[in-house]
Amino acid sequence: MTAPSFLIVDDHPLFLEALRSTLTTGYPEARVDVADSLTGARLLLDRAQYELVLLDLRLPDANGFDGLRDVRAKAKSSAVAVLSALQSSDIITQAKSGGASGFIHKSENSQGLLALVARLLKGESVFPETEASEARPSQDNLVDRLRQLTPQQLKVLQRVCEAKLNKQIAFELGVTETTIKAHITLIFKKLGVHSRTQAVLQLQRMKSELEESEFAMLLEATA
Repeated sequence: MTAPSFLIVDDHPLFLEALRSTLTTGYPEARVDVADSLTGARLLLDRAQYELVLLDLRLPDANGFDGLRDVRAKAKSSAVAVLSALQSSDIITQAKSGGASGFIHKSENSQGLLALVARLLKGESVFPETEASEARPSQDNLVDRLRQLTPQQLKVLQRVCEAKLNKQIAFELGVTETTIKAHITLIFKKLGVHSRTQAVLQLQRMKSELEESEFAMLLEATA
């Protein structure tokens, strides 16, 4: 059986690497290419075809669902699944109408994600049956959690979201690496997460649900 080939299109390096690691673990012989922009995805799709394209809806050079339609046209016979930190009936409906074969929420764990990928590779359509998981915290709850962070913890979190290592963050903030580790432990506790990837997804979801100006004001007020 020929090993599958995947293209991941996501502009956040931490999530992108986590997803690539999951796919290479589940499919050791697979080719996994990555792009951090719609432009990069177009270039790769001009050179090769993939069994499955995993596409983030929020890319810096994509205008909403136009990016999905563009990739769908370029991908030809490939399956295209949308990746998103949001999960509403409207988004899912637009993903279907834009030609997506499936919808994968970014909070999906590795085992669940591989199960969905396996179904997509078989030619199945994979979409959630419910609007949203009741287990995910509300926007207000997320905002309240963010407000619990101290200015220094917020600076650390922003750098974590830029995929910087503890050593790099410590150097930039002029503190020890041990101090950074302690900050990250408290950040995880306050946000109710257990990993860097989950912390990034929390912040991405909040940014997606708030207007850009509201989000910027919130960060400024918190700092």
